[in-house]
Amino acid sequence: MKKILWLMGVWLISSLAFSEVQIKIHEPIRFKDLNTRSLERDYIVGEGSFEVYTDNEKEDIGKKIVFRFPETGYMSNRKNGIKVDKYRMETDENSMLVSTKREIVKFYALVNRRGIGKNKDPKIVEGEYTGYVPVVFSLYENINRGGK
Repeated sequence: MKKILWLMGVWLISSLAFSEVQIKIHEPIRFKDLNTRSLERDYIVGEGSFEVYTDNEKEDIGKKIVFRFPETGYMSNRKNGIKVDKYRMETDENSMLVSTKREIVKFYALVNRRGIGKNKDPKIVEGEYTGYVPVVFSLYENINRGGK
């Protein structure tokens, strides 16, 4: 009986001591303007966002999250496929510091405008493009509190 009570006490303490940071897709990648004639740059930018949520603000504020994206990828609108040349976030390091309980973080998909195709029908190119991107994220302790 003592062992059962001891195990339940350890389980209760351990469940209260750990916090959880959850990351999910807030908005999928969407290309707002695919009119390639009006763009002066070589890339068309699609924008999406992640939602970062923590259930324990006291422990998680100040922790660093690093996102790792694949080199390239493909997206499709079921009629036409386009190659995504690069994924990135607003910052150059593809990282962020947790500063509030719930945050929205934007990420971008860069598509070379020449990769879309010059001789394709505009109706085929238009539409909502979908695809899967394997994003790996790492959570690092707050350096100011003596973590790693």
